[in-house]
Amino acid sequence: MSYLVLARKFRPQNFDEVIGQEHISQTLKNAILEKRTAHAYLFSGPRGCGKTTMARILAKALNCKEGPTTQPCGVCENCKEIGKSASVDVFEIDAASNTGVDNIRELRENVKFSAANSKYKVYIIDEVHMLSTGAFNALLKTLEEPPEHVVFILATTEQHKIPVTILSRCQRYRFKLISSKEIASAIKNIGLKESFEIDDEALNIVVGASGGSMRDALSLLDQAVSSNSGKITGEYIRGLLGLLPKEVIALVTENLAKGDMQAILKIVKDISEQGYNVLQFARDLRDHLRRVMIYSINPEIAEISSEEKKLYETQKTLFTVSRHVRMNNLLSKALEEMRWHDQPRILLEMYLLKMSEPYYNVGELINKITELEKNVKSSGNYVAQPQAVYSDDKKTVLQDDISVVDGAADAADLIGVWREIVSEITRKHPLTSQSLNKTIVKIISPASIQIVVANKFDYDGVMEFFEQISKLYGRKTGLDIAVKVVVENISVDDKKIENEIVSKEEQPVSTVEYKVEEDLKESAKTAVPSHIEEIARKFGANAVKKI
Repeated sequence: MSYLVLARKFRPQNFDEVIGQEHISQTLKNAILEKRTAHAYLFSGPRGCGKTTMARILAKALNCKEGPTTQPCGVCENCKEIGKSASVDVFEIDAASNTGVDNIRELRENVKFSAANSKYKVYIIDEVHMLSTGAFNALLKTLEEPPEHVVFILATTEQHKIPVTILSRCQRYRFKLISSKEIASAIKNIGLKESFEIDDEALNIVVGASGGSMRDALSLLDQAVSSNSGKITGEYIRGLLGLLPKEVIALVTENLAKGDMQAILKIVKDISEQGYNVLQFARDLRDHLRRVMIYSINPEIAEISSEEKKLYETQKTLFTVSRHVRMNNLLSKALEEMRWHDQPRILLEMYLLKMSEPYYNVGELINKITELEKNVKSSGNYVAQPQAVYSDDKKTVLQDDISVVDGAADAADLIGVWREIVSEITRKHPLTSQSLNKTIVKIISPASIQIVVANKFDYDGVMEFFEQISKLYGRKTGLDIAVKVVVENISVDDKKIENEIVSKEEQPVSTVEYKVEEDLKESAKTAVPSHIEEIARKFGANAVKKI
């Protein structure tokens, strides 16, 4: 007798043996017990998760000599023939090679005849999404109202490609990927029956490479068993799959954390010269970084062996969660692009260099800025000094406020920024911004200004741009400048103090620290943006706006 691969040798023969699909097995068993079996089923889900196997078990349950039953005997003639795909009453049709209307017409003619040796004629149509539109249309009527002795079981990996008219005529069952724990347990049981030994690292590699498909896991295991007479080790599986030694992946991870670009490029060079696939290297690195991230967040759910625990314990603190997310995104993009790139090594090198760069997310930067601001405020740079403003009776009134010792220079900066803001808004809104040209600006503190207007009309005109003014001040100064608009009587004497800055050096500390007032009615016309002035200064000239 020829050798039977593990995936076929250990194919489940009844509902209870199907791994990971208990929600479907139990539903079908209940339907059989209550004699509520449907005439059409649709099994959908990923490859290798038991769709065709479940269809054969259902066919056995319906046609067993003891049935319909939830426990097919497996020894009667019908059960044996269905298990060997040799039953004359159970038809397994490959839709990928029988896509045409003529194939479905032939099926429609055959369903009219009763089963030869069984109670039901069962049609298992695999990869049904491959049928043509005409074939689907030809199947509609038969699928909706087949003879009482006919049951259709459709299987597909791509349910979204099946017409809604077909879906509405079937009971739909969604198969899920099999969990790593269930696959590992099944492989251990098979190992006991087949008398081979596999270590934890090799088992984790096989389970990870299967991607939740039991058939893929058993195919890989079969290959390992066939080519190795002793214990199946992780090192052997890595060589079999072309995976890099885990020490190399761990070293690349450490170099990414240190930002050692030279070492990273040297490793990529060595990998390429040794004949390893750089695409597989990127996959291995992605999987390793994912496990490091999961272990750093919750070690209990990390799928690692006891031998690897020491490595992950060392590397769990290398990166922040935000950097883990960034690196995984970059590797995913690299893998996607490398598949179609004529020089995948160059692409991988660029992405690895980008991954090695220092990285801070926006939240971390905001926290650092906030912390710096707190440190500056707590370092004693701010002192309480009297402040000067002007009232309607032209007399100076002292107010207690917080000001900066060298506030005169800061006040001059605020005046310059105000000129830029008025000029910018006037240029964009020449008709509605005239009220800005009739204002006087008062510097209350290095982080606070007052915009004084003479009447309610101008007040409304300034308030129309209030939000824009606040944002421009913050953008140009990098500070949170408090802006307030007030209505006061502006006299001729107030006009005379334009551009005046009274610093602490010119006034006794006990009287007035500084005072700034600015009438921008004319200055808005001649104001030059600061970046233009900066360019002019570099060439030893002055920038003047033409009127």
